Amino acid sequence: MSAWTLIVLTAALLLVPALLRPGRPASRRAAYWVGDIEVGLVPLWWLGRTYCRVWHRLPFEGWAPLPDAGPAILIANHTCCIDHLLLQARCQRLLGFIIAREMYELPLVHRFCVRTGCIPVDRDGRDIRATRAALRALEEGRVLPVFPEGRITPESGRALGPMRSGAAFLAVRSGAPVVPAFISGTPATIDIGPSLWRPSRSRVLFGPPIDLSDFHPDQAADKEVLAQVCRRFDAAFRELQARSLASEVQPTPRQATAGVGSVE
Repeated sequence: MSAWTLIVLTAALLLVPALLRPGRPASRRAAYWVGDIEVGLVPLWWLGRTYCRVWHRLPFEGWAPLPDAGPAILIANHTCCIDHLLLQARCQRLLGFIIAREMYELPLVHRFCVRTGCIPVDRDGRDIRATRAALRALEEGRVLPVFPEGRITPESGRALGPMRSGAAFLAVRSGAPVVPAFISGTPATIDIGPSLWRPSRSRVLFGPPIDLSDFHPDQAADKEVLAQVCRRFDAAFRELQARSLASEVQPTPRQATAGVGSVE
């Protein structure tokens, strides 16, 4: 048995019972560690963060620039199945992701999804219930992470898919601040298994909030407005992508000094 298998099994034995226990009575208020992360979820948060730091070499470059409280939308490019873990590892706010309904309803996953505020969605792209649930989450002051591409682009951040209008609609309709994140260096696969077990040098870069102050909630159904917002999302991603690629080609201090005094 490998060391990583032992770690995963130990974590499952310790954490899964806590996740599957019945929810608290409505009369009891949950205790929170920071932001909106329950104290009971902190061990799982630390486990996920350690996994990302060790197995995927995720560097810590500061926390996500999310507000300490209140609603926000965190948009990110979608590179593989561990993007959710990488984003949460860099956030001190709880991220309730929008996930496929068939995953949400799995017995071993459902309780965890409920406790973390995940939102189930049908894959047909016309799930009004999911849209309403997302807007309700923002009204409740939660952080809503969204992948505007709507699907995985398994190129480790070297390519971006077209922006779909769903995230733009939520941003305009809610008026919540929108923070962009760019993920790179992840395993180039759409499969869950290789995403989890294949080591990588992943990275998450955050940009400043995207200015959407010139739009109003009543314009959320305007296709031209949504197209403009999508273009701003795409521009924010490409700026972060350029920063990510530039940092990859810059020499390390050791490489920069290796040629000092050498003769060509």
